[in-house]
Amino acid sequence: MMKNDDDDDEAMMKFPTTCPSCGASTDTDMCVMNIPHFKGVIIMSLTCENCGYKSNEVKGGGEIASHGTRITLRAETTCDMSRGVVKSDTACVAIPEIDFELKESGLGLYTTVEGLLMKMHDGLKQASPFASKDSTNHDKFDKFLSELKNMAEGNRLPFTLIITDPISNSFVGPITESGQAFVQQADQSISDDKRISIEEFQRSREEDDRFGLSDMNTS
Repeated sequence: MMKNDDDDDEAMMKFPTTCPSCGASTDTDMCVMNIPHFKGVIIMSLTCENCGYKSNEVKGGGEIASHGTRITLRAETTCDMSRGVVKSDTACVAIPEIDFELKESGLGLYTTVEGLLMKMHDGLKQASPFASKDSTNHDKFDKFLSELKNMAEGNRLPFTLIITDPISNSFVGPITESGQAFVQQADQSISDDKRISIEEFQRSREEDDRFGLSDMNTS
């Protein structure tokens, strides 16, 4: 593994890897970032110069929380679409207005509200059997995708975004002018944000078993 000379918490590291798409040799960039009002996260990104494949993965750092967290954002203006979002691979995402719920799956993401919705839109469009024009549910599914895209573009407001994470490794940040401000704005309190509510809940025994936490002390 190669590491940059900068030894602070946000130093970038590189290590060689293989592209999962074409098999060519490439590099993965890894950065440990401390996010205000949250905790440290590990961000890993890969861009293959051979085939153009890109990936962006986020994993929670530090100790495992003793509780789960349910974050509810009431998106009312286009400014809400630029909020920074950490969605871990253990989080479920729901949008009640369109009866949408995505169970825990895929990689963790460090993105924005707009980016998260577009990532879900693109993933569903590519993976769902209803995307085929031969499907009897095609028109209904196409309308659903259109609504999701309109939300991502800020054309369908307001809506409610709910991220439920049994491991508490997900986060929605304040409204900022840039992603860099999201990281640096340590003096703004999420508790004062009237569009975000954060609820802690006790994990079920089934969830502890599923995540391998039954025999671990997380208190």
